[in-house]
Amino acid sequence: MARYFFRLRNGDTLLAGDDEGEELQDLEAVRHYAIQSAREILSEAALSGSAGSLNQHLEVLDERGQTVLTMPVGHAEGTETQN
Repeated sequence: MARYFFRLRNGDTLLAGDDEGEELQDLEAVRHYAIQSAREILSEAALSGSAGSLNQHLEVLDERGQTVLTMPVGHAEGTETQN
């Protein structure tokens, strides 16, 4: 398994970083984890009464610091995942 690091950005501004990372099997597992994380961000924004920014996105980096996935947070809604 490889370790991947998830960052939340609003445009070019880093909102939250991930120093520990997550060990995941492959890029499909990374995608699934990113969708679940984005859904949690949307849920928290809805519960707090704050609208999520359309510019927010998750950026996923591998152990070498290379971006392997970028996902707009709003695209997680309605996205199919396998459990």
